Amino acid sequence: MKRYRYIFRGLVQGVGFRPFIYNLAKDLGLVGFVKNIGEGVLAEFQGELKSTAAIDEYIEKKLPRNAKIESIEKYEIEPNFDESDFYILDSSKGKISTIVPYDLGLCEECKREFYDKGHRHFMNPFISCINCGPRYTIIESLPYDRDRTSMKEFEFCCDCKKEYYTPDNRRFNAQSTTCPVCGPRLFLYSFVEKKHIDGSNLELLDRVCYEIEKGKIIAIKGIGGFHLVVDPYNKEVVERLFQSKKREGKPLALVCKSIETVKKYCNVSEAEEEIFKSPRCPIILFERKTDHFLHVNAGLHTLGIMRTYTPILDYILTKTNRDLLIATSANLSGIPMIIDEDEALEKLCDIADFVLYHNRKIVRRCDDSVGFVLKDKFVLIRSGRGFAPITFKLKEKAVDKNILALGGHEKTTIALKKEDEVILSQYLGDLDTKEYIDFYEGSLIDLISLYDFDFDYIACDYHKDYYTTSLAQKIAKDQNKEVVFVQHHLAHIYSCMLEKNLQSCIGFAFDGTGLGLDGKIWGSEGFVIDGLEAKRVFHLQYYPLVGGQKAIKEPVRLAYYFSKIISPEFAERFFGENEFLHQIFKTAQTFNYPLTSSMGRLFDIVGVLLGCGEKNSFEAQIPMVLESIADSNESGFYIFLMNFRHEIEINIVDILQQIIHDIKRNINRRIISAKFHNTVAKIVVEVAKVLRENYNKDIVVLSGGVFQNKLLLSKTVSLLEEEGFKVFFNTVFPINDGGISAGQVYYTLQLLKNC
Repeated sequence: MKRYRYIFRGLVQGVGFRPFIYNLAKDLGLVGFVKNIGEGVLAEFQGELKSTAAIDEYIEKKLPRNAKIESIEKYEIEPNFDESDFYILDSSKGKISTIVPYDLGLCEECKREFYDKGHRHFMNPFISCINCGPRYTIIESLPYDRDRTSMKEFEFCCDCKKEYYTPDNRRFNAQSTTCPVCGPRLFLYSFVEKKHIDGSNLELLDRVCYEIEKGKIIAIKGIGGFHLVVDPYNKEVVERLFQSKKREGKPLALVCKSIETVKKYCNVSEAEEEIFKSPRCPIILFERKTDHFLHVNAGLHTLGIMRTYTPILDYILTKTNRDLLIATSANLSGIPMIIDEDEALEKLCDIADFVLYHNRKIVRRCDDSVGFVLKDKFVLIRSGRGFAPITFKLKEKAVDKNILALGGHEKTTIALKKEDEVILSQYLGDLDTKEYIDFYEGSLIDLISLYDFDFDYIACDYHKDYYTTSLAQKIAKDQNKEVVFVQHHLAHIYSCMLEKNLQSCIGFAFDGTGLGLDGKIWGSEGFVIDGLEAKRVFHLQYYPLVGGQKAIKEPVRLAYYFSKIISPEFAERFFGENEFLHQIFKTAQTFNYPLTSSMGRLFDIVGVLLGCGEKNSFEAQIPMVLESIADSNESGFYIFLMNFRHEIEINIVDILQQIIHDIKRNINRRIISAKFHNTVAKIVVEVAKVLRENYNKDIVVLSGGVFQNKLLLSKTVSLLEEEGFKVFFNTVFPINDGGISAGQVYYTLQLLKNC
């Protein structure tokens, strides 16, 4: 008789792991116990065992589909002869280091039961099991047990209790399980009638379907917040949604039931299909192949589509007989997505016609995740439902200090380095309003509490005027911690280096703005990096940011300025007699605007010149249109000269001069856009070749918001690979500013390793 103790670490809570271990023991005729602990799952197996081989083989072959074991600690202990069975014991908290489970989309088994008239879960709007349902958004504390979630408010009925405690049932120890008898219920409020509508869950759902077909806007409470759901085939209601949300030109997310539907409207690769069908259910930016829904995606070349991850959305699509529905985050401009029904009833009266909500509390706000597929890898743009919190296992535990990283200012996230893991929060927004700052601060407190986290160092952006930087300094002063300031673009590169476990590389960080070490506004930076040592070796030649911060929202200022310098005749003809722009140009002759090397602003300028707009109603609106109009078959590029005086520099005037020349010659703007994209990719390649020669490095890292441009990223990667470079880009952390906090962690680790 032998007894073995196992400690499993990884994604082993909220994924049916304890029931799996229970069935393992039963199948192998073992006694003992299993329970959640703070750092994972603890199990003890006892029986007539010569070794752990049978246990290990069972685990390897039958691991639950959503579980992910990071490590197994196992050793032999003294037998306990008083045991006669195998038990699932109550959890014990202890040290917290487990991977927090993310929310999982509706599984096929639950979907079948939902539509089965003979099943007790028929039309259960909150149906879930060990393989699907909310996790991160209902967890109040760890370990992950029902009494530590918002489900504790709903006491099991006899049938649910039987399911929960029956080992061979799919809802055995599934914390989110519930039914129409004992679980949450739906409520429907009509802003038109100014009252709640009476009815059962199914009657309220049918009323919602009826109103959607009539062209109404419905706010629906989901897993991580409220969505605004409308019929995308009704152009009038779509236009009304755009106007009421004040999001002119910003694409709306779509939801559908199957990949076959997506294939009707978009090109779909095998990798995209696999991610679409996965329980993560992100919004995937598919390449559209038809002109359907141009009024939904503002005419862009992509459609953002996710799979129905809740029974409610699936039912509405079925009942309304629609291929797709719009399901966009319910929020007003400048405030986070709404998660509370009282707030929805107060703030959505001028947007929605009805509010459908339930009485299960959303513990933490979590937007839909967004990304695209390149080279069979998912490039994350927004980390949210199905991905957050991202837990990344460090390849080496070289530093035993814990680190808190507060991120940047836009698309903010928070990162924790705890022992041998880096944990990245969900998307926390742009910190321009009190509402988003409150959300950020609340999330910071929540993460520290959830992970029982104590830190030694706090990392933040080098920009002293960022809210996150001032907060880091305040926390450091109050708690006597040391602050590490990390330059913005270095953090971009280090975020990717962390993912790929790189110590050395050539790195390119292209984005809109970030304070440089010389006090200027950086945005097109090339580095040679060895551990902590990072040398800036490339950037666009500095140019004046005409209009200052206003140039970000109104890039027409910059476009006019450069047009006037390059060709006054063209400027007058292209922009007309515009006194406002003329005054801006005159001011620029005498006023010392800040200098920038921003690649993002260069995309803005070219976009304005090619008629993609004059103002950015939201970030990167004009560059998104610029990418959409590019002819992907065009291989030409513009000539550029590299100045080797200090760092390698390239003057954007040379490129803009050729673009204006093409415009004058009436070259199709699709060709010009493509040539510009090719030029930027070519710049990266030619600079990398020089750096390889000078520094003997052949690994290239690409990161930063400009590389959200799939066309640019794809061309750059392909050209670099053709030249024999090993190329990496973010595939774990967001490629934009959402990955900054992870980069701050890795930079701080390098600093501590060298201390």
